Amino acid sequence: MNDFLEGGTKNPLKIQDNTFRDGHQSLLATRMRTEDMLPIAEKMDSVGFWAMEVWGGATFDTMHR
Repeated sequence: MNDFLEGGTKNPLKIQDNTFRDGHQSLLATRMRTEDMLPIAEKMDSVGFWAMEVWGGATFDTMHR
């Protein structure tokens, strides 16, 4: 417990964000353009997520429409 309080955890919490994948697929029917997502991408990166999932099944399908 003391390691945790001092910030020296052996197993730090790792959080993965799926907003760009799930929100893009579910809410906007995979029609967001890269330029629509770039303004918020840097801010989301600064949060410090361990990983961000950004690829969905329709990524390449959308690119060719």
